[in-house]
Amino acid sequence: MWLRLNWLLRIAALVAVLARAGVAAETGLRASKPEVKVDVASVINGQLAAFRAGDAARAYTFAAAQLRAQKPLPAFAAIVRTSYPEIWANRRAEFGIVRDDGARATVTAQVYGRDSAAAYDYTLQKEPTGWRILGVVRHEPKQAGKF
Repeated sequence: MWLRLNWLLRIAALVAVLARAGVAAETGLRASKPEVKVDVASVINGQLAAFRAGDAARAYTFAAAQLRAQKPLPAFAAIVRTSYPEIWANRRAEFGIVRDDGARATVTAQVYGRDSAAAYDYTLQKEPTGWRILGVVRHEPKQAGKF
């Protein structure tokens, strides 16, 4: 019985690895090199620091040009204030695995606010000036048994 359980665990681990590889291949994003991880975290931390300082205009400079073209500063600030409370009143953030394809990067960040914490999926875009935040979505973990 132990041998069979061990065999099943190995098969399950292999399936999980292949599934992750399939998702990474499907999206074209791969685990980022250390320098990209540092750059991406620096951009997000820079924006979070600006929000902590109450400087929405500075936080706006970390947004991608495409996002700035769609949302003027007052709308950007209002959206963050009302829809992303942990980001607006953040204390700190912890980052998951950064993935990129050279032009886009993604990372899930656990953002700790004054009274709560939430995970956010960040998408960044590489611009001539460096990485910029293209979008942020509250991370909703998959429910058990659903794919």
